[in-house]
Amino acid sequence: MKKRHAKNPGKKTIDSNLLGPCGCYCGYCLAYRIGECLGCRYQAYKNIELGRPEFCSTLVCAEQNGLEMCSECEEFPCDEEFDPKKNIFSAVYIDYIKNDIKPIAQSKATMIRKRR
Repeated sequence: MKKRHAKNPGKKTIDSNLLGPCGCYCGYCLAYRIGECLGCRYQAYKNIELGRPEFCSTLVCAEQNGLEMCSECEEFPCDEEFDPKKNIFSAVYIDYIKNDIKPIAQSKATMIRKRR
């Protein structure tokens, strides 16, 4: 019989500054946990301060388009930033977003606009 993990009764909080525009939460990343990375938003600004090259092209794209999250973009998930060959997202996940999630979200958004 498998043992079940005890649920943590304490409330978990998420630092929104550790939520990348791509949807990944840096607070769970091993590089963040061991102090190798500050999280994409913090690390990007640190690199700017130090005169280092751009840290995350996805973050740059979101900021240039005035977005907090990539999912706010009509082109999400775009081929440029969500290419499975260039980032951590698998082709199956990207197809799932494009073919299953996005049509539902667009349909709900249309219904909400019609109610106004």
